[in-house]
Amino acid sequence: MKLPVKVGLLAALIFIAIKLICLPLEWSLYEIKPFVFINMFLVTAAISYSLFQIKRYEVDSNFLNDVKNGMSAGLPYTIVVGVFLFFYYQHIFPDYTQSKLDYMEHQLNDPDNLKDLKNANEDLSNKSDQEIKKLMMNNTEMMYSAKFTMVITLLGLTIFSAINSLIISLIYRRIVFRN
Repeated sequence: MKLPVKVGLLAALIFIAIKLICLPLEWSLYEIKPFVFINMFLVTAAISYSLFQIKRYEVDSNFLNDVKNGMSAGLPYTIVVGVFLFFYYQHIFPDYTQSKLDYMEHQLNDPDNLKDLKNANEDLSNKSDQEIKKLMMNNTEMMYSAKFTMVITLLGLTIFSAINSLIISLIYRRIVFRN
């Protein structure tokens, strides 16, 4: 197995370990932002480290090979983390989705919030309160489902990995490993 793939898988295992350690400690279970930042850091570190190790010993290479090597670390990370998050939110911690649904239901039971929704969105102005509640609950359920989370994670991390590979390759070519 090539070094970038190993580094990407190792970074994914680190993320999984962090996520699973936070579960019994009840640290930031209902917050997404800290784990998104950890995700961004780990995928960037995996791409940077693997590309640095390859560039250090490679005599001549072109820009596309550098980007490919960076993506070789980012894609295994993306796939493993995306699949893990599906199982995490589907089977390990389904309370997250339920808590978001409960919060939305609580918000929709407040008549002032319903008025604000009707005023903010012209499409909802002609609908009854029950129709708005049903529509908003269906949207919330879809947004926080494990499948949707996995798809968004795969999409987001793939794009983030591609952009990181491009930027880190440029930085290494122009600044660190100048010829």
